[in-house]
Amino acid sequence: MDRSWLSALSQIALCGLVAAQPSEPVIATFKGTRLFQFHTTEALPKKHLEFRVAHRFGNALEGYRNFFGLDAGAMVRLSLGYGVLSWLELGVERSSAGKWWNIYTKIRLLRQSTPKGSPLSLTWLSAAFVTEASDQTRYREPLHRVEYLHQLLVAHKLNWRLSGLVGLSVLHQNMALSPTTPNTWLSGWAGLRFKVLNRLCLFAEAAFPFWRNQSLPHYQLPWSAGLEIETGGHVFQLGFTNSEGISENAILLNRWRGLRAGFNISRIFSGEASW
Repeated sequence: MDRSWLSALSQIALCGLVAAQPSEPVIATFKGTRLFQFHTTEALPKKHLEFRVAHRFGNALEGYRNFFGLDAGAMVRLSLGYGVLSWLELGVERSSAGKWWNIYTKIRLLRQSTPKGSPLSLTWLSAAFVTEASDQTRYREPLHRVEYLHQLLVAHKLNWRLSGLVGLSVLHQNMALSPTTPNTWLSGWAGLRFKVLNRLCLFAEAAFPFWRNQSLPHYQLPWSAGLEIETGGHVFQLGFTNSEGISENAILLNRWRGLRAGFNISRIFSGEASW
């Protein structure tokens, strides 16, 4: 047989093998379920439990007399999440700032895959918040203490170093902040994660209001930046933020002028997550 025919047949066979390759999900778009302040598109694997502790210290701009905010103590948020199914995560959280309790549902709708399949990861988050704060002026009825948050998160892993995330948030307050402010707030959100080393990443995130600044006097665009260290079963994040609150509903309506240092640490049980 002519060698040209052999070459053509081998190329056809090779193309057939490439075409037959199944699509594989892209893993580790983000190492954790949070970038720092907000959720990522990652959800816990089935039958995995995550315990997360978040600390935010005082105003670092007060300088050495308050030891850059460390003397002011820390706001704490405790989070417990569980992977019910491979695409469904449920969780409960408690924040000391504002005395907020919240539950959340996280649904993975799409997952980025290669060489064929979805180019994006898509996740839906819904949360309900209730406060124990005793503001009798604002919270005259029990339902006045309830707020709701819905987020649509879209992510793409460009390469092994860089991942990006954008989102749309709708926050509804049963009781508005004041007679002149709305009950429902629409915001955008964007985040980046850059992998410096195998276990060291840099991150940055910010939320952007889709309302006029006059709707919320003294509003400050919330942002955070820092580094992430992965140590096997633990993910440690160290960063700075200009947000006064520590729960998402408070962060999105940030009206504080200052800078806080803080950290997150999470531990996953029942084996390491295979994202």
